[in-house]
Amino acid sequence: MFCFFFLSASLFSETNQPSKQELPSWLGEFKKLDEKELAQKKEGWYLTGLPLFGSDAVSGSGVGVLANIFYNGTRGTPSFSYTPYEHLISVSAYQTDRSSKSYFVSWDAPYFLDSPFRLKAYLGHEKSLHNLYFGKGTESLTPLSYIERNDAGGQRMRNSTFSDFEDANSFYTNRGLGKEAVSTQRFNEYGFEATYAQFALDKTIQKVFRVWGSAELTNNIIRRYDGKWTEAKDPLFETKAKVREDETLLTKDSRSGKIIGANGGYVNYLRAGIAFDTRDFEPDPDRGWLVEYNVTRAERAIGSDYSYFRHFAQVKNYWQPFPKYFEELVIAQRVALTKTDGNVPFFDYRYLFSIDGPFSGVGGQNTLRGYRTERFLGPIMGFYNVELRWRMGSFELWDSIFQISLVPFYDIANVWDKMSEIKTTGYKHSRGLGLRLVWDQSTVILMDWARSREDSLFYIDMGHTF
Repeated sequence: MFCFFFLSASLFSETNQPSKQELPSWLGEFKKLDEKELAQKKEGWYLTGLPLFGSDAVSGSGVGVLANIFYNGTRGTPSFSYTPYEHLISVSAYQTDRSSKSYFVSWDAPYFLDSPFRLKAYLGHEKSLHNLYFGKGTESLTPLSYIERNDAGGQRMRNSTFSDFEDANSFYTNRGLGKEAVSTQRFNEYGFEATYAQFALDKTIQKVFRVWGSAELTNNIIRRYDGKWTEAKDPLFETKAKVREDETLLTKDSRSGKIIGANGGYVNYLRAGIAFDTRDFEPDPDRGWLVEYNVTRAERAIGSDYSYFRHFAQVKNYWQPFPKYFEELVIAQRVALTKTDGNVPFFDYRYLFSIDGPFSGVGGQNTLRGYRTERFLGPIMGFYNVELRWRMGSFELWDSIFQISLVPFYDIANVWDKMSEIKTTGYKHSRGLGLRLVWDQSTVILMDWARSREDSLFYIDMGHTF
């Protein structure tokens, strides 16, 4: 709770507003855009509306639309040379071929009304029919295995790829004479649907420190596939037939008491954090640090069905190793660790939050790109990412500036049940190559190909991974 104290105590510490001729006291010189970027920055309102084309092995391939409405102010405003924008309103609708859906509207106002305060608000709804669940904690780290053609007499194959694992489970399994055949295609899947609303307040102190707090309300719906009819292949003749899904791992772990939350519910949060932030340009940094610690409290007193406490800490660094000779090369790194205690619904282990916004747990485009989204989850999760971002060139189109970057990357991550289990071995690794298309400085389009022992995956999304 000490973060809330610092936040409330600091709200009234800077009451004098700067004159229009002076640089505001809360803006650091390190945030000033270079001459080339400043010359390209637009004034006033402008729109970057584009169709969305997404790809993710869990959610599927999808299409949608994203509209970003920016207000940059005017060049006479003291903060114009130091901020990516004054207001950003984003509206998005997206749907995939695997029936995943996402709708949201958000508002972001850094240095609101030329003050040290930043305001953010989100309202959204998301739905996915194929979220993964391979157990909690170290159980989820078990390499994939399967029985050939799902036949009880077949050979068990270990350390398999995800595609081979899925192919084997596309066959139904016979449980014996007189017993009904069942499918295990959805044994490690569940459906998830959430509606959420969030508001955050952030204050910059002494140019480089940020204190913040937020509140969020969510309604979560879980759908399990136990007993649902599906189409599966005969292990002998490969003909398709309608069979029921067997009991899922989620139901088994819920029944045995390993997890809670199998029926969803309301989870309402209060958050607070502090950060040291010297990044020069937040949407696409060239240099600087973000060192952050925050806490999340889900509390029954504010209508939550669950009560728990989460710690989250991360460090991000952006570095130009040869700024005089090769300023277009940036080395970006991130390391993060989170620990959750209390009455935690299983689906909330996957939901991480930083001062930059929410992201998914270990696996997928946000953390460990060579493994599927949320492939691993647990009470303690840690990950490290490194990227070499090389801006290869730029071009003008439709009165806009586009920059193209080549981004090789490497990710490692792990999950644990207890802090005492953390060690330097047993990590999951992935590597890959990406492209970034930066549109008018603040809109980043991401395309990543990643590979691991388990998978080869391709992503299309908005924004840098970190």
